[in-house]
Amino acid sequence: MEEAYAHAVLKMAERGAEPGDLAKRLREALESRGRTALLPRIGRALRRIAERERRRTGTILVVARQKDALPAAREAGAPEAEVRVDEGLIGGWRLERAEELLDASWKKHLLSIYNRAVNG
Repeated sequence: MEEAYAHAVLKMAERGAEPGDLAKRLREALESRGRTALLPRIGRALRRIAERERRRTGTILVVARQKDALPAAREAGAPEAEVRVDEGLIGGWRLERAEELLDASWKKHLLSIYNRAVNG
């Protein structure tokens, strides 16, 4: 049910409704139906929808250290990418786009070597 409310809020926002007005109208609608307990769940649903949309359309560059971001963005050909630091990477980078993953991380190569040594 919270997903339906979240989608309705997004539709209203796309049509140009002001955020303050949206929040007020949502609260009033929920109060009139006795469903104010849904407010936190609607907020979480909005975050999930936004994250899903960002993943679908956005480009994320994951690097081992912040100082590796600029060289990795150049190498990956994605200067507009959102940069995230992952302490689990030893070095290199990973580029995540909609339906695509380019993995040039050292961790991937080391795991590949390890698996070949153990299994082969």
